[in-house]
Amino acid sequence: MIDIEEYEENMKGAKAYRNLPQQLMMKRFEECDRDIHKFWSTIEWDSDWLRHDTPEEKHLKDVKREFEAHPLKNWIEKPKELVEF
Repeated sequence: MIDIEEYEENMKGAKAYRNLPQQLMMKRFEECDRDIHKFWSTIEWDSDWLRHDTPEEKHLKDVKREFEAHPLKNWIEKPKELVEF
């Protein structure tokens, strides 16, 4: 049987863990002097790291991937997209 004191201690730990994201955000908000615009600029948004390639970049990646996977890549000429000037 679980001791009541041990159960209550575990519940306090669980509650503190659930509140951790809110505590971290409030700490950052306080560091920004409670300025919401300054706080928003500190957040890494999806658009910053989840950027999609343009069609040209996608084509270049496909050409490079195909060339690197080719078994005779050491003996054939590089595609014009991969030749650096």
